[in-house]
Amino acid sequence: MGGDGRPVLTRYRGLAQVGLWMRGREMSRVIVIGGGMSGLAAAYWAAEAGLEVSLLEATQRLGGYNQTVRLEGQTFELGDEHFDDEPDTLLGLCRHLGLEPQPQPNRPQVVRWRGRDWVLPPGLNPATGLGLHRLSTLPFSRKTRWRLATERWVAPAALRDEPVDAFFCRRLGPEVWEVLAPYMEAMLGGPAGEASTPEACPALPQLERRGGLVVGSRRLRAQGQWHLAGGMGGLVQALATRLQQKARLLPGQEALAITHQAGRWAVHLPGGRLEAEAVVVALPAPRAARVFRPSSPQLTTWLNQFPYQHSAKVFLLYRPAQPMEGPVDYYWAKAEGYAGTALRQTPLDSGLVLARVQFAGEVARSADAELSRLAQQDLCKFLQAPTHPRAAWVFRQPFARPQFAPGHTRRVAALEQALVHAPGLFLTGGYLAGPGLARQIAHSHQVIAHSHQVTQRLLNFMALSVPRSD
Repeated sequence: MGGDGRPVLTRYRGLAQVGLWMRGREMSRVIVIGGGMSGLAAAYWAAEAGLEVSLLEATQRLGGYNQTVRLEGQTFELGDEHFDDEPDTLLGLCRHLGLEPQPQPNRPQVVRWRGRDWVLPPGLNPATGLGLHRLSTLPFSRKTRWRLATERWVAPAALRDEPVDAFFCRRLGPEVWEVLAPYMEAMLGGPAGEASTPEACPALPQLERRGGLVVGSRRLRAQGQWHLAGGMGGLVQALATRLQQKARLLPGQEALAITHQAGRWAVHLPGGRLEAEAVVVALPAPRAARVFRPSSPQLTTWLNQFPYQHSAKVFLLYRPAQPMEGPVDYYWAKAEGYAGTALRQTPLDSGLVLARVQFAGEVARSADAELSRLAQQDLCKFLQAPTHPRAAWVFRQPFARPQFAPGHTRRVAALEQALVHAPGLFLTGGYLAGPGLARQIAHSHQVIAHSHQVTQRLLNFMALSVPRSD
């Protein structure tokens, strides 16, 4: 069953019925701008509804930052490696496409703070509250253990948009936050002090209202997380294959501007323009702002107010001094002096280890050579020994991580109000959906699926824009 109480496939049958209804009049056109995961999903569902779809992507590769790259015998996952089972739209989509998601295996998670390694409880996810009651098993001070035992009586926040770091300090105490901060900031892709708790971690305020985080976490069921055995690139390829049969895929076509005249939208390209009854813009907010700059200064202004962080991953192949057992994730506190935020060590059958150092923020914009140097420096510091990697691969991802800063709800509401005056124009993407790939896909489904309010406006507009034959 889906989150709306219906079997997942019923949604797709509903879309097919909409397609039949539309074909009875005349096929309406929709242009999707952006070939990342949100854009691919939106284009797929629009095509399933029987609409005439054109998908524009500025680069030659679909999938956005969700890429599975294979180079020199190694596989690199550049974007999301797994997704949650709620919302279940993405899980249903994978199965509908013939993919078989596998449960995400638990991987040891270790935080290095004050020169000490803190092994986090298995299955802990501070962003959702899962496993927070197990924090009492860590070697905290007596004061902090008492704080955890009495957390249910902590007063609620005075501010609705309380930052994530302030939320955890208030509820669990500063010592707990110092241990959780490296993990949380790696997950958020930016400073926790600049992230709104209700927007970045919406489950936490709900737990707070239900008796506190520690008590509430005991009631949570195990969170389902899934991955694709061949990488998330398999989903990109499956969507692209289906779209090749039902839509026009136009890679290498950058949208320069969007204009509206006589009830139709025009997307201007370097070599001409495309017209349609509706346009879905599935770009990061800063890039969407550039597209609207020539025709809609108001939309540009609001879109530029959504903050983003840059991201980069550096993979290093080296031979360890001692054999490793199983992959491990390490997170570094800022005071430890690392340039990166996290390290993953994955032993290979060859006896080598593939290390992945993750960067966020301005440092992620550094040149490839500098990022490679910083990653090697971090690895040597972590291992406390000189290390000479046999190979290095650098992948930079600008505007990859939307930040859910205080005032996010107000910015979204202002953007929606601006779209009221632009019938047939719709936006989707991580900055609107919330953190996590599952939410992004669910938001794209809401933009296209007929059962949701925003999509009903899209289909109603299309129906009114088609001349009646009688």
